[in-house]
Amino acid sequence: MLMHTHNLSAQVNIGGTLVDTSTVISGIDIPWTIIWGPDNHIWMTERFGRVSRVNPQTGQQQVLLTLSDCQASGESGLLGMALYPSFADTPWVYLVYTYLTGSNIRERLVRYTYSETGGQLTSPEVLLNDIPGNTTHNGSRLLFLPDRSLLMTTGDAQVLSAPLNIQQLPGKVLRMRPDGSVPADNPFPGNLVYTFGHRNAQGMFYHPLNGKVYISEHGPTTDDEVNVLAPGGNYGWPTVAGFCDQPTETQYCAQNNVREPIVAWTPTMAPGGMMWYNNNALPVFRNKILLTALKNARLYVLSLQNDTGALVSEVQYLTNWYGRLRDVCADPAGNLYLATNGNSWSNTQPYTHRIVKIAPRNTTSVPGETEWTTHLKIYPNPISSETIVEVSADGIGRSLEWMEPTGRIVATQIIEQERFHPNLTALASGIYFIRVNNTNRLVKVLMNNKY
Repeated sequence: MLMHTHNLSAQVNIGGTLVDTSTVISGIDIPWTIIWGPDNHIWMTERFGRVSRVNPQTGQQQVLLTLSDCQASGESGLLGMALYPSFADTPWVYLVYTYLTGSNIRERLVRYTYSETGGQLTSPEVLLNDIPGNTTHNGSRLLFLPDRSLLMTTGDAQVLSAPLNIQQLPGKVLRMRPDGSVPADNPFPGNLVYTFGHRNAQGMFYHPLNGKVYISEHGPTTDDEVNVLAPGGNYGWPTVAGFCDQPTETQYCAQNNVREPIVAWTPTMAPGGMMWYNNNALPVFRNKILLTALKNARLYVLSLQNDTGALVSEVQYLTNWYGRLRDVCADPAGNLYLATNGNSWSNTQPYTHRIVKIAPRNTTSVPGETEWTTHLKIYPNPISSETIVEVSADGIGRSLEWMEPTGRIVATQIIEQERFHPNLTALASGIYFIRVNNTNRLVKVLMNNKY
């Protein structure tokens, strides 16, 4: 048993809710997955190859398994974990990790059985093996669907010919039975591929209200994404990054029915784990997507339109509070738990990371401490003479900022009404991002200046 005490407690206000923050456990080594287990413990993977149960009340850590063949370098190592839905009767634990074959990094999916009396994971069964891996771009989230099929994301492993080839496993979301076999109703008969054209998806959740699966995906130097999965769907990588808004992308998208994200970020923010929060304990998060960010070191909160599932708003919290955030989970009472990943991509110092708890104390309204959530929309896009910008009423009086992909502001316009035509006479053709000043939401715009 490893024992770590609570520390760094504080009481703060998040969006009108007074919360207590505390450290559940510290001194852990790059946590990757955290899950609230049916035993009311946090189940955790650490990238160097360790699986543990953590008591959320005491911070006591029970190590269940330390992999001897785990290859942890760069972003590789022990990554995704899932517990079988009928865990009480069938205590299966699914793990994804990278290993070496000669000098080559490969990835495998293994099913273990949890022994409560022995406090160990035993009887490993390799379900998928020899998946191409790399020091980066390995995926790999695991998620059970209500029909008890298992989804697994794979990164492109830096093999750019693989994501659009359904005969290769990198750059995919795979769907399988609990034993690793191919379900009869998969979109490509006899094939594990569920969706393809992905770069590096490291977050995934099932939406209990609309029955859809959402993934977060790392882009290259642009276009981090959140996508909605459609069986058999093509998500475009590496031909397409983000929306189908480039001359080199539009024809391919039209010919191949490419699925566009519901949101894309440029500059990139490095999305991690994600979940759907549907508890009343933290009203500011209720019925919203919670998405951790690594590079941007914050928690993104995304609101969806009920009927279409389109993105309505984005608000960011906890900016730079805990450094890079890798994963998030919640307990039945609605308390949140965040896994931290240090202060930089290269921060692999062992035993310097932690799990933080955010628990509501009471609900209050604190003027000036809530985050602004104005609506911002531009259409049609690419720009034409008919293009209109829409903002909500609280945007009136602020300025609309036009930025180059580098982040440099090149034009501004005072917002005088909720719907208006943008003034674009001074802008050259190219890609821009717009936002309302002092907010973080960016909308990507394509300008050709030929209208």
